[in-house]
Amino acid sequence: MKALITGAGGFCGAHLVSRLRQEGGIEIAGLDRMAESPARLDRYFQGDITDSAFVDSVVRSFAPDYVFHLAGISGSTASAARIYEVNVLGTVHLLEGVRRSVPECRVVIAGSFAEYGPVEASKLPVTEETMCRPVGAYGITKYAATLTALDYARRFALKVVVARPSNVVGPGVPNTLVVGAMLGRVKEAMKSLRPLVKVGDFDSERDFIDAGDLVDAYVRLAKSGISGEVFNLCSGRAYSIRQLAEMLVSNSSRPIELEFDPNLFPPSAIRSLYGSYEKAAKAIRFHPATPLEETLRAVWCAEMGEGVACE
Repeated sequence: MKALITGAGGFCGAHLVSRLRQEGGIEIAGLDRMAESPARLDRYFQGDITDSAFVDSVVRSFAPDYVFHLAGISGSTASAARIYEVNVLGTVHLLEGVRRSVPECRVVIAGSFAEYGPVEASKLPVTEETMCRPVGAYGITKYAATLTALDYARRFALKVVVARPSNVVGPGVPNTLVVGAMLGRVKEAMKSLRPLVKVGDFDSERDFIDAGDLVDAYVRLAKSGISGEVFNLCSGRAYSIRQLAEMLVSNSSRPIELEFDPNLFPPSAIRSLYGSYEKAAKAIRFHPATPLEETLRAVWCAEMGEGVACE
């Protein structure tokens, strides 16, 4: 069996490679823009997901049985035009390559809870039936990619499924995500005798999922053969940013003071967002097995190496 991962050099890509290695008997190829091949890949294709000829040649030459489409960019790293190009056109190029060369391949498209946009508290938790009203280029383009995937499943009978994860946390989390950004400020604070970490928007609430639990669900979805469906992958509960910060710094061997800074980040228009994973539980027996405290401990140990026992 062969598996192709787009965005293989990213945070979730690294966790997915580790998960696929546990399966055994799978040749793993990665597609990414980085010059050096990410670790533990059997083959690596360097190039841009927006280059249709390149993507087509990769799919044709490698002929994967599974494709995990993780490549994408968020609003914090690029212009709106680039986000649309990568997240929407990149998805189209990939699906076109699969349609032309390996129409029996099973494809998992990584979506996002950003597709839901603001949701009234009375309508939480979000389910796959919740109306999507995304705000901003990232959420809009992820939703457009979802609609594209469902269209290819319907019109061309491609075996495409969309995984819609909540906020992902785990070792290697980038500083573009909330936990990674916090860790960056913690590292700076630890240089002083009295560490003080400023946190913005203390009271907004989000659903967090462990990276290991997420990529396990990706593999289950790929192996299931389900097509033309969307699945929430989440914890099913909300944590405030205050709770998240307190759990993270509790792993420190030194006291760390938290201070609310309204100027650090503007309050989010989405005050609370969490989801239901009931559909995934029924379809692939998905259940988030890793408590957030345990995930944050693993993140702390990987990044800080001090505080709790990290063996």
